[in-house]
Amino acid sequence: MINADAWHLPNVKLPNSMPTDTVVNVGISESEIYKALFELSQALAGQPDLETLCSALAESLGCLISFDSLGLLLYDSSRDELRLHASSTQDSRKKDSVVILPADGDNFGAKVWRERRPLVLSPLETEIRGVEVRNALERGIHALTLVPLSNGNRRLGILGFGFTEPFRPDEAALSFLQQVASEAAVAIDGYLTRRALQQERDRVRVLFEITNSLVSKLPKEELFSAISDQLSRVVGHDIAFVTLLDKETGEVHLSALHSPAGLDFEAEETAVRPDGLPTGEALATGKPVVSCGVDCERFRSPLYRKYVDLGFRSNCSIPLTGGNGLRGTLELTRRNEEPFTSDEVDLLVQVAHQCAIALENSLAYRELSELKDRIATEKLYLEDDLRFDQNIGSMIGESPAFQTVLRSVRVVAPTDATVLIQGETGTGKELVAHAIHDLSTRSKRSFIKVNCAAIPATLLESELFGHEKGSFTGAFAQKIGRFELAHQGTLFLDEIGEIPLELQSKLLRAIQEQELERLGGNRTIHVDVRFVPATNRNLKQMVDEGKFRSDLYYRLHVFPLVVPPLRERRQDISLLIRYFTQKYAKRVNRSIEEVPLAAIETLTRYEWPGNIRELQNVIERSVILSMGGVLQIAMPEITSTPAPSCSRAHPDEAVERSRILKALRESGGKVSGTDGAAARLGLRRTTLQSRMKKLDIERQYR
Repeated sequence: MINADAWHLPNVKLPNSMPTDTVVNVGISESEIYKALFELSQALAGQPDLETLCSALAESLGCLISFDSLGLLLYDSSRDELRLHASSTQDSRKKDSVVILPADGDNFGAKVWRERRPLVLSPLETEIRGVEVRNALERGIHALTLVPLSNGNRRLGILGFGFTEPFRPDEAALSFLQQVASEAAVAIDGYLTRRALQQERDRVRVLFEITNSLVSKLPKEELFSAISDQLSRVVGHDIAFVTLLDKETGEVHLSALHSPAGLDFEAEETAVRPDGLPTGEALATGKPVVSCGVDCERFRSPLYRKYVDLGFRSNCSIPLTGGNGLRGTLELTRRNEEPFTSDEVDLLVQVAHQCAIALENSLAYRELSELKDRIATEKLYLEDDLRFDQNIGSMIGESPAFQTVLRSVRVVAPTDATVLIQGETGTGKELVAHAIHDLSTRSKRSFIKVNCAAIPATLLESELFGHEKGSFTGAFAQKIGRFELAHQGTLFLDEIGEIPLELQSKLLRAIQEQELERLGGNRTIHVDVRFVPATNRNLKQMVDEGKFRSDLYYRLHVFPLVVPPLRERRQDISLLIRYFTQKYAKRVNRSIEEVPLAAIETLTRYEWPGNIRELQNVIERSVILSMGGVLQIAMPEITSTPAPSCSRAHPDEAVERSRILKALRESGGKVSGTDGAAARLGLRRTTLQSRMKKLDIERQYR
């Protein structure tokens, strides 16, 4: 039932005084009564609202009965209460004051409501109970006549007459007032019925418009503003917002907020625990939670007290429940203490159901979109890896220093420990990181690499953690960061010493907590990532110099692994020369059958400041420049050495014989195979056998 009440003062001449026990007779004939009731029904018919209806009633009765005020009290079934709005020209205070009478309470209004019989209170000074008595006396009213308002079996409320002097009507007058109340009840019932139908029409229209908004392509912020504005036409509120539940952390995140009244309100906390809030109770019970006034005993969260301090008094929390369970809540708040009615709550439950479906569709679309973006990005990384051709699993080297590295890789790879790879530029740190990933339990997932030195500092945060659309100038679309791409896989952070100090704290949190937030976002994203950082710098020295956070250094320094420079593994150089020669000869479609031993010896003596990368580049260049079957070393740095000059080198037979014999002894007489003499000398098997025959090498070495 809609609650709306009114008082009106008719402009009639009132008696100056009247004895306390005087019984007043209306003093009109039966025909006059019928005429008055007919005119009354005509006057009340079709009134647009209760205020004008009450005014028309007072005007029609004013010529028949001398009263000072007329009151209309209506019953609200959702709150089980009667409401009275009153005004008095004899009172210089605010004309309208509100009195709420519990329908089941110990007051005169409740008595008339329950018993459906009129009640005369005169003089009021003799009555000691009832808030309506106190209110009337404060306004100069000394007598009340309360008449029930009923239309058949439908009880509507009470019609009250107030008098400044004691007033006690006789039976005929009281009967007339009851007939007046019956005529008024018909008009009021008709108005309330029309109003209920109009409100139902408005609610259906709002639901329809909200449905249209939900299927539109409006951005999230504009969409919720449109929904809130549409709702405000039928459910008044000052602030509306949506919270989303993070089932992993138990926190709720503020997803959207709007004020139809244009209040300048911004929530300081975007992610909070819902315990001690109406939100938490709605999520715990799965039912709407309506609160009115200040109830710090029920809601003990400091955030609730903060909202109370801001002036919010009435709240309605509706769970957002979809096919996958609770997703969050729809919240409406008011600054006044007008509680949300059952009709309003029913409407909000329907709106919340629509929002929950739209929210699930939106989240599913976002997850599919992110998965699509992730797959597309991973595809690019895989294509980059194929183009880069790191030859994973073909780590070449027999030197003790390199074998130590391989043993460490085999030990640490099956664990999820952070491995800090240290070494000079070009030593193959990324190759070692790939090997750790391939030998781990994450080998079937993504290996994502970030070269921290190659990305500008201003873009590095976005590259690592991603960003939301519109988070900064140029952010035209959402971007998934490398951390998210590496979920359940391995993230290789190359040149980690180049990360700016201001970004190191966020990196530390992401590594320690395995969670992050995109730039411009407020949603915590949880990841499961193994970290393999690498650097060619002395991080401990950088810590001492204040250029690298000590807490980040010790978090990364779990399993340090040092890759030796090429000058410390010279016996691997001949194997690497042969490997790179074959690789690049195949790539450029050349047939290189021989690497001169003198060239190998010269290259082995070189210091290689650029390490394996420099050697790789030298061999690739040499293959390109070699026109015949013998590799012509093209290395300006050592052109002064006769052996590897661009002209074809022919060492004397004694030196060549000595080197072949040494290679045969080291291989145990084995010519072919990865550990055979041919591989050690950088020759094909057939070429070595031909030279052995030419140099008359003993048959046991053939």
